[in-house]
Amino acid sequence: MQALRAVAALLVVVGHALHETETIAALVGRAAPDLSFIYWGFGVDIFFVISGFIMTYTSAGLFGQRGAWRIFLTRRLTRIVPLYWLLTTVLLIGGAIAPRLLNVPIDDWRHVLASYAFIPSLRVPGEIRPVMALGWTLNMEMFFYVLFAGALTLPFRRGMTALAVVIGALALFGMIVRPEQVQLAFWSQSIILEFLMGCLLGAAYLKGARLSPTAAVMVAGVGILGMVKFGGPEIEAGLPEALRWGVPALLIVAAAGLARSATSRGMLWLAVLGNASYSLYLVHPFVLRPMRNLWTHFVGGALPLTAYVAAAMLLATIVAILTYRFVERPLLRWAQRATTDATKPGLRVADRAATLS
Repeated sequence: MQALRAVAALLVVVGHALHETETIAALVGRAAPDLSFIYWGFGVDIFFVISGFIMTYTSAGLFGQRGAWRIFLTRRLTRIVPLYWLLTTVLLIGGAIAPRLLNVPIDDWRHVLASYAFIPSLRVPGEIRPVMALGWTLNMEMFFYVLFAGALTLPFRRGMTALAVVIGALALFGMIVRPEQVQLAFWSQSIILEFLMGCLLGAAYLKGARLSPTAAVMVAGVGILGMVKFGGPEIEAGLPEALRWGVPALLIVAAAGLARSATSRGMLWLAVLGNASYSLYLVHPFVLRPMRNLWTHFVGGALPLTAYVAAAMLLATIVAILTYRFVERPLLRWAQRATTDATKPGLRVADRAATLS
């Protein structure tokens, strides 16, 4: 699963690097690589399904226990907040010093506060994004954490049922009503169903569901084919995200999570990068934009722009590993020490098997 996190983050990096090549191409007179037949944002869908899987697997023993919701939220905030707040602050300082480096001016203090609080807010009309644009996924993730924390107040089966009903109702409401209120419109996107898919997959894993290596390869193959845009723009846009991209993502995560197979050396290397996948996801825009400008100035049209994509992916990976080692991990250790009392309330964690009954 850690290896798959690395793959998901790299898909996002490649997609954004390809977007940067369009700007370089216009400046240096070279053709930008056209890989638009692949949906590179698919990495986000994989992340959401993995999140549901991991939350269910790691929190199964908390369901129905007193104070479980507080323990869960404290752990998730400790994990997510420090690095995100730090990089958001860096972005704001950079924008104040050199506003031209930003795609969108930041001049609304309410939007800034909403970004720090993980509350969906309009960055520009029609675009619900925080100050750090890719943080929209964390806004959705935090909302899922709140729902999951509520489910933890119930025994496992009742909690999972309640979670499924609430998430399903939200997605159905969004598809039928299409609300215009910003937060409700954001939280009722069908993509929220991808968390539920992961939760149900995690429950199946805890129940003992497994795939043979052959079956896992076949399931993963079907999921990978789902990354390809087979229909026209109208067909792709007409399908709910949870159906078009969530189901293929579910198949890939199922293949990784349920497979009975030995771990290869290559998987171990990917797992190392998977540990740094959160850093990779957050820091890669800080790498791609300066590198785009440097590439335009020093390389120009001397090399095909696929070389920029490869170089950007390599540099972003190196920066992410360094960020994980020297920034993210120290911040995490500091936050864990600061919240030690909140995660040790004398809770008796029941046997995992008992929570499934």
